[in-house]
Amino acid sequence: MSAEERYLALYDRFHAGHQPDEAYEVTLDELMEVFYCTRRNVKFVIRKLVDEGLIGWQAGLGRGHRSRLALLVEKERYLFELAVRHARSGEYKYAFELLERYGGNTAARERFMAWLNDQFGYHQEADEQTDGFGLDTLRLPVYRPITTLDPAMVYYCFDSHMIRQLYDRLLRFDEATGRIVPGIAHYWTRSEDGLVWTFHLRKGVRFHHGREVDAEDVVFTIERQLRGLPNSWMLDGVESVAAEGPRIVTFTLSKPKSLLPRFLCGSSMSIVPKDLVQQDAEAFGRHPVGSGPFKLVKWAEDHVVLAAYTDYFERRPHLDTVELILMPDDHPAGSRPKDWKQLVTDHESAEEKPELEWQTIEEVDQGCTLLTWNMKKEGPHRHRSFRQAIDLLADRGGMIRVLGGNRKLAASGFRYEAANSKPPEQAVDKRRVNSLLAEAGYAGEPITISSYSIHEQDARWIVDRCAEFGISVEFRLEDWHTIRDPELVASVDGILYGVVFAEDEVCELELYEQEGSFIKEHLDPEFRQWVRGRIDEAMAAENPDDRRRVFLRIEQRLRDECSVLFLLHKKVTTHFHPDVKGVSINSLGWIDFQHVWLEKPREQIG
Repeated sequence: MSAEERYLALYDRFHAGHQPDEAYEVTLDELMEVFYCTRRNVKFVIRKLVDEGLIGWQAGLGRGHRSRLALLVEKERYLFELAVRHARSGEYKYAFELLERYGGNTAARERFMAWLNDQFGYHQEADEQTDGFGLDTLRLPVYRPITTLDPAMVYYCFDSHMIRQLYDRLLRFDEATGRIVPGIAHYWTRSEDGLVWTFHLRKGVRFHHGREVDAEDVVFTIERQLRGLPNSWMLDGVESVAAEGPRIVTFTLSKPKSLLPRFLCGSSMSIVPKDLVQQDAEAFGRHPVGSGPFKLVKWAEDHVVLAAYTDYFERRPHLDTVELILMPDDHPAGSRPKDWKQLVTDHESAEEKPELEWQTIEEVDQGCTLLTWNMKKEGPHRHRSFRQAIDLLADRGGMIRVLGGNRKLAASGFRYEAANSKPPEQAVDKRRVNSLLAEAGYAGEPITISSYSIHEQDARWIVDRCAEFGISVEFRLEDWHTIRDPELVASVDGILYGVVFAEDEVCELELYEQEGSFIKEHLDPEFRQWVRGRIDEAMAAENPDDRRRVFLRIEQRLRDECSVLFLLHKKVTTHFHPDVKGVSINSLGWIDFQHVWLEKPREQIG
């Protein structure tokens, strides 16, 4: 326990019923209990608190004479200033822990949030190394953790977004045109039989540690993926990859794979430096090095700092620094920062009105929230009528009306476009729900549903709706890491989560092919085998429309059998000052940091 925490603990223990600066009697035994230390150490702590001007102390002299203690600093002010000091040092997690532990019955947390609000957005900050120009810094709160920055292990959309800031791929997918464009490779060809692909690398693409990207890095990256990592399915059919000199790479396939260039655009195929990963893969995972527009300066539990890579081969970002504050998962939505000075992106919290002159971009995620049923586990959910009953009682319209926030539209499939043609949801037919439960022979057996923080409200809505119909549901709230534990995935009856199709058909394939995908892990063996056959059809199809039809067949069967309950489409809203330029939301639902810039100095914005 630090000296500052010991003062706060003293305040909580002894201040009640006393006036500020009032001295009152205490014993060393009482202080030992508060400080959790020995009698000898109590004296050291007291001396330190006196030296810091936090307490007044008069030692009791002789047997029977008690010591007298005075608390000199008002708790709320001290706690607020303490939280600010730690936040300024980058210790955001500790600041929130102090407020949570000692802030009861004070306005310290509210004052801290008001201060923190002013720190977010676009700032121009002094820096002696920029010849008086200052550092352009974008500081944003994020209400989710980064679970990995290793491309080979990527699963969540936010991790994928961050990986795109740090790394480059051989090729890129242009969201605006729907075309594949050059990345590290400036040119590529395919043999007539479709079995050999050749990629020619740009000159002068350098990793953040200064070495030029070469063909050996590409070969190492691909071979690393092929060694059974979660995204190795993308390279199914790749027999070998070889360097033909420093800037030419060839892929040899066992069968034609028209989607290979599309797969190579994915975040998981980001090129990593062979030397650093081979030297210490664990250290690389903690402090990764890529060749992207930003390099990693710091990755702590509570914040991440990126700096512009000035030697980036395309064009240097306008921003100098991006700082992301990783807010606690349990941070109350009502006390989240609002009205940030120059930029707001809102993924989960309720809508807030921006100032009148601000501009707004609203996008609907290309994906949905859904509940997948574990068809490998025994239980009432194995009966189709039971799953149909849950589908009916979910009341998506009520979910949108009551929970509000970023909930946009009831989902009838993975994509938002499909929902546009769906008729408005009718009131829940209670007689039909009860009839389906009777048909399933449901006799009150409990089921277990799991989810994690950003989907907790939706999951509890389903739990409450089930309770209205006598369905017993045990809800297990996990975090971003534990929700993916294979034992947990196998043990629960359902998982409520969200999917975002950042890479369009590639992401749809991931649902059925990626190791650890909840849908893949929960499908029964027969259905999974059928899906595998359809995936083979899609992979062999040259025409995107033909592949789309295959995916729709899979989705239709999921819907018909209620193996998956499609729930909601959600939106991402970005409010920004008109002088902040280059703001756009990418397919992952996040702001592309590379293109953001400020038209006027901050002091001119009002």
